[in-house]
Amino acid sequence: MSYPVFFRKNLLGIKPYVPGKPIEDLERELGIKNASKIASNENPLGPSPKVIQALEKALPKIHRYPDGGAYSLSHALARHLGMEANQLLLGHGSNELIVRLGQMVLNPGDEVISAEPGFFVYSSTALLCEAVPRPQPLRDFKHDLKLFERAINHKTKLVFIANPNNPTGTMIPLSDIEDFLKSCPAHVLVVLDEAYYEYVDDSSYFESLKLLPQYPNLVILRTFSKAFGLAGLRVGYGVAHPELVEVFQKIREPFNVNGLAMVAAEAALSDLAHVKKVTELNKLMRKRLYDGLVTLGLKPAQTQANFVYFETPEADSLYQQLLKRGIIVRPMGPKALRVTTGTEEETANFLKVFEEILMPSRVGNK
Repeated sequence: MSYPVFFRKNLLGIKPYVPGKPIEDLERELGIKNASKIASNENPLGPSPKVIQALEKALPKIHRYPDGGAYSLSHALARHLGMEANQLLLGHGSNELIVRLGQMVLNPGDEVISAEPGFFVYSSTALLCEAVPRPQPLRDFKHDLKLFERAINHKTKLVFIANPNNPTGTMIPLSDIEDFLKSCPAHVLVVLDEAYYEYVDDSSYFESLKLLPQYPNLVILRTFSKAFGLAGLRVGYGVAHPELVEVFQKIREPFNVNGLAMVAAEAALSDLAHVKKVTELNKLMRKRLYDGLVTLGLKPAQTQANFVYFETPEADSLYQQLLKRGIIVRPMGPKALRVTTGTEEETANFLKVFEEILMPSRVGNK
């Protein structure tokens, strides 16, 4: 396609983000009901009932602008984390924070290091800022931080580490993160993206916030979209040194988190029992999904998130066959699929249908 000459050239190489196929589209195309979407790493239990109650109470006030400083949410979140409110970044999902951090530090020609496969927004942020994305291959589905170390040079300004990684779900022990930070030059901003933090149950993972005092070039990102069940409202947050937060406040859009989203996030923080219910279900379904795929002869990655990733040369065909059976998973290129943990019913149905697709003769002989 030819574009008008007035567009910035760096924008033309950015591919638009392609979200998971909506349930409504599939049901309309197939003329079915009760399709299952286990593609977008959403929380199958939804938000806490306290969130719904808080939103209903807040609805009559939507004609007012929200608190631009997010005082109430910032202080509730600071108490939850054991941090100070002036260490917090709030955004329209952690996506916005990723882009803003890029705008804060990147100049044309700078380099951005991340993993491949990894979250799409890291490379697109680099291109948006006229920087150069330098994705590094995974090793055994995991970040190879030694490879990251060797890739850093005087042009490197930003490093993204997704932990657990999306799309593979693999995690890196905190000790490895700290070793990397020790080797990382002070001119490089390191963004530790912990969007799936609440789902991790490996004890070697936690306490990343304790690294902040020692490493002023570290930012830690988390979100309310996953375990808290607020994906449709878009609230992400970061924790960083106050000096970085001060610069962020200069470039973020006014009212970048809407009023209902702030109310919902604060209410979600008041019901951690619901989050525990979500993560306990996830742990059970993650194991069931992983074990089921292994039984079918596949080799999924060892995941600590709310999804399971596996490679197969038949990924495109399997994705299309699942769609025809009313199940939406996520294709990750032509040779891999990612399946979100769902409810017990969704997980059981996926494994049943997937076995029928992969091994029709075995199913027919049962």
